[in-house]
Amino acid sequence: MVKVVGKILDSALGPQVIEFHEALSGERGLQQAQELKPDIVMCDIHMPGINGFEFCKKIRQSGLPATVILMSAYDESEDYAIQAKEVGADAFLTKPIKKGELLFAVNFILRIDHLNETVLGKNQELQEDQRRLRDNLKDIMRMNSQLESQNDRISSMNRELEERFDSTAGLLTNIIELNQSQHRGHSERVAEIAVFIGQKMGLSGDSVQNLKTAARLHELGIVSLPRDESVEDALDESKSRLYTSHPLVAEMLLKGFPGLEPVAELIRHMHENVDGSGKPDGLAGEQIPLGSRIISVSSFYDHYRVAHPDSSVSEVLKQVEKQNGKWFDENVISLISEYARSQSPADNAKVISCSVFALKEGMELASDIYSESGINLLRQGTVLDLDMVNKILKFNNVDSVVGPVKVKP
Repeated sequence: MVKVVGKILDSALGPQVIEFHEALSGERGLQQAQELKPDIVMCDIHMPGINGFEFCKKIRQSGLPATVILMSAYDESEDYAIQAKEVGADAFLTKPIKKGELLFAVNFILRIDHLNETVLGKNQELQEDQRRLRDNLKDIMRMNSQLESQNDRISSMNRELEERFDSTAGLLTNIIELNQSQHRGHSERVAEIAVFIGQKMGLSGDSVQNLKTAARLHELGIVSLPRDESVEDALDESKSRLYTSHPLVAEMLLKGFPGLEPVAELIRHMHENVDGSGKPDGLAGEQIPLGSRIISVSSFYDHYRVAHPDSSVSEVLKQVEKQNGKWFDENVISLISEYARSQSPADNAKVISCSVFALKEGMELASDIYSESGINLLRQGTVLDLDMVNKILKFNNVDSVVGPVKVKP
């Protein structure tokens, strides 16, 4: 089997991509792993000396950051896949090894490694933002531990934690939007829709908060995509649901922070389909977390509206309805229709578009105002005063406002 695996990887990837080493016993494999520190370790369950499960345990105990893939022939009396998961294996393949499955697993791992390196290699600004994120989250956790011994300050400190967490989520949202200039405001709009649906479905306060955070950060993985065209594909729901891995990248970035595990889980499954045809785990129906199902519909709805600005709300809802029972949960679809109806047509009819130079005191913004560099200057719903108008005009001389501006007179 070692020869077969080696031959498949060598012929498909070549020595310029992967370096392959072999060991014919578990003990020798452990020794080589410590010496070589490989990225991927593939191991048979049945082999001379220690078996594959014990081998995997020892790899994990050693602290070696390698991806472990266990392999064995199918045995209906033994659930090797569950045992492999319990000892810390990252994947399990059945023998005889299928070339396609093997290459898919290895390529997927290499792809995640590449994306991780891309994220870590971002420009200095992004690295500084990530440092601030880590510092903010550490501060949050430190303050959270202090709350246990300071009951008289719980209320005020909880408010401070919420503000800092919201600030951190807002920072990440801005990073996301720098990578998708044509879809600015998407994350916040998806969060608004998702919260509306979650509250209608009776989710608890904590669940709604996790849903809101996941909706704001659901496209965090897109910042790691290396090419502009990849970003555009990822923003196209009809394409991205078929092959993009950006939800898995977002999960990888978030799940290491205490308290964000539920958020990471919701994002991981946002491209699962209710008919079981989605990714990454092929979950179906109610196996998919409810929050993931809500984000899935909400994101599709908003992306389609942005991509087709001349389409009416009813036309957009028809596109959503086409995937009823396929991609999307019918209960969630009914509530997104209710959300769309809740956006008063009478109010929408009052919205006008004007130049930044036509802004006046008393106008209410019907959409966010952005500069060409991607800075969010003012949020939707802000009622302008004279000082705000003057500041916007001054800023426009330095970094032009993306126009026209939509307002309610």
